[in-house]
Amino acid sequence: FGAYSYSNFTRVNGKPGINIAVMQLAGSNSNEIQIAIDKMMQKAAKDFPKGVKHLILYNTKNSLDISIDQVKHTLIEAFILVFIVVFLFLQDFRSTLIPAIAVPVAIIGTFFFMQVFGFSINLLTLFALVLAIGIVVDDAIVVVEAVHAKMEHKHLPAKAATISAMSEITGAIISITLVMSAVFLPVGFMEGSTGVFYRQFAFTLAIAIVISAVNALTLSPALTALFLKENHVNINEKKTFKEKFFVGFNTGFETLTSKYLGSLRFLIRYKWVAIAGLAVVIVSTAILVKRTPSGFIPSEDQGFIAISLSMPAGASLDRTTEVIKELEVKLGDLESKKTLMGLSGFN
Repeated sequence: FGAYSYSNFTRVNGKPGINIAVMQLAGSNSNEIQIAIDKMMQKAAKDFPKGVKHLILYNTKNSLDISIDQVKHTLIEAFILVFIVVFLFLQDFRSTLIPAIAVPVAIIGTFFFMQVFGFSINLLTLFALVLAIGIVVDDAIVVVEAVHAKMEHKHLPAKAATISAMSEITGAIISITLVMSAVFLPVGFMEGSTGVFYRQFAFTLAIAIVISAVNALTLSPALTALFLKENHVNINEKKTFKEKFFVGFNTGFETLTSKYLGSLRFLIRYKWVAIAGLAVVIVSTAILVKRTPSGFIPSEDQGFIAISLSMPAGASLDRTTEVIKELEVKLGDLESKKTLMGLSGFN
């Protein structure tokens, strides 16, 4: 491949080799770079001398793919858990179906605007979608609960109950949407590296919040008017296991609610207790903020370990290479290691 170098030496898995570093330019896509390198090396490998192999020792694509897959799994798990919790409290499949429909509609709409703004599917945008699931479900549940209350207390049909409920909660939905958007949007306009890092996260979450509100004002009311029906329960009928379970759950929840109301009455009667508790929380928060370590982004496992070896001044390349060989022997016993590369002659 070229002339022998007496100033540096490279070993890969105990054998002589050469190393090539590919640096990513600002604004480039690491996944696209890795795919292009793989294609180029596969094409070049056809012309390598016999016995010469190529290895890609480290790339950001693998760690990013693993992290993105984990967030995708979290997204699916969050959707399933939300569906279960909503069904547990609403105790009606038709009512549960409305928030379940609202979530994918909001996510699909968010993907459309991500495409419009040139955003990619990455760790930050996927994390924003995970957070958005709770917000989307909240908006849909507010609509369903309000319509349920009208149907149960005023005995209105689904359509009339929906119109009556929406006339009361429309203002609240719009106001909470504006408040939450006002929290996240300024993050996207921050300057410097922080703004660049969090811009897609902030805008993706804000877009999901706005689409969630649009769903709550349009799609969810339409679905409640179509899906919801009055529940006529015959007390003489033998209860199924599901009905018995819900009776027990409701009894326990009502007991917990009554205890909460008792605690609330106590705090209202003795306001100084609530004020003292708030003061303790504020002071504790201030102390913890000062003591908590700060940083730009948390460290993560990227799948490689770099060891720096410093030799005494005047040590020859051969001496450094021998020490690297000794270190390779010790590290070779590690079961978790896949590839070892040693570089000597570099500062």
